Amino acid sequence: MRWAVINEAGIVTSIVEQDDPPAGGVKAPDGSGCAVGKVWNGWGFSGQRWATYDFLNRFTPSELSACLASSATDANILKFLTLANAAHEISSDDPVTILGMDYLVAQALLTQGRRDEILGA
Repeated sequence: MRWAVINEAGIVTSIVEQDDPPAGGVKAPDGSGCAVGKVWNGWGFSGQRWATYDFLNRFTPSELSACLASSATDANILKFLTLANAAHEISSDDPVTILGMDYLVAQALLTQGRRDEILGA
């Protein structure tokens, strides 16, 4: 059986395959959307959500400065930052968030590890 191990904040920290439920575990059948970094809301799994301010503060000052500087010459970065600033809330599993963060990795403004850390994975 597949189980999601949930921390105190309701975030999936790991996924294990075993017969008995682990401490802090909930069933995570195939197709449930379960993944490390997702949030268990008592009924299902969803992406983490942050207010725009909180999301942008997940970047280090130097990362954010590099992204802002690059937005002056890269329309894709400008669009991502503009959309992020216009949003009331950023979701880690929103396609725009994922594409934008992947683009920042492709442009070497973030490492894959930092992208995953920012998105809470």
